[in-house]
Amino acid sequence: MSDERLPLHIDPKRLARAGACLRGRLAVAEMERFAPLLATNDGEVEVVLDFDFDPERRAFMRMHLRAEVSLVCQRCLGPVHHAIEVERLLGVVTTEAQAERLPGIYDPLFVTEEPLLLREVIEDELILSLPIVPRHNDGECAPAVTGAGTDNKVGGARENPFAVLAGLKNH
Repeated sequence: MSDERLPLHIDPKRLARAGACLRGRLAVAEMERFAPLLATNDGEVEVVLDFDFDPERRAFMRMHLRAEVSLVCQRCLGPVHHAIEVERLLGVVTTEAQAERLPGIYDPLFVTEEPLLLREVIEDELILSLPIVPRHNDGECAPAVTGAGTDNKVGGARENPFAVLAGLKNH
């Protein structure tokens, strides 16, 4: 199964039995939890999902996500571009006990009787891939904007506010 349009719901076990591969794109603007974390909601996320069984007959989903997003730099508040490249191996489980028994190479993917909302799984992984504090590399930030409480003199040296204390210490 290969299609540019990803399904809304999936059954990972059924897809694993079929050895399915889903490929497609999701618009960032359509992701209700992920889009508000970005500076702009332009762009798409490339999605590749492979389903199969491991030698112990555990169903798994290999997820590969790729996107270019714009975040707000926490130093200069300007836009900073961030490349997302997510590669996850998710073991399909129905209980906490099964999740605890998963080998370390898997992250658990909890499924129930209800079909799994694919967009939610993808959004979870994208959110987890974002930096805690987005910022430009050193020296790449835009110059700070002068505003209230700053010295607006061009080229003037600022007076040290603790110079008076230094003078008192010498007495």
